[in-house]
Amino acid sequence: MSTYSDEPVLVKPDAKTTRKLWTVAAVALFVTGLIVYIPIDKARMEDRAHHAERGSRKGTLLQLEIDGRPHTLELTWFRNRFSPVLEPAPTDGVTLYLKNRKGTETLTWNTELACFGPVAFEVNPYAHHKLTLRLEKSGRALWQDTAWAYGIHDTHGHSH
Repeated sequence: MSTYSDEPVLVKPDAKTTRKLWTVAAVALFVTGLIVYIPIDKARMEDRAHHAERGSRKGTLLQLEIDGRPHTLELTWFRNRFSPVLEPAPTDGVTLYLKNRKGTETLTWNTELACFGPVAFEVNPYAHHKLTLRLEKSGRALWQDTAWAYGIHDTHGHSH
């Protein structure tokens, strides 16, 4: 009797090879996604900064309500340090909790500069910063939100 057969013998691929291929494909897809995402995100942030409502100190304006009264919070800087301005000015005892990647601080109202703070850490006023904000009085939250402090927008060149 002969052991020869005309039917093909199928060899299953090694499981380790398949895993390696999927890992290489996933890493390549991730790197490609980052390469595409970074310029798209930068352009999106620049567009938001360009269209953001600005205050008298060139900071981003937020409209908010405290105890039923409308207020405007301008996310601005003083000498490269966050110094948010609240209009109308807050009553005595109101503090602003501010958190970003550089640090966390609770700021009191500075009557000399007519703003909260400034913070102790320096920031780039031309960069965009995501902030967690909370206005408090006697431990009671009056308002809180997460917002972007869009950097000072360049009004020269190609902007419109």
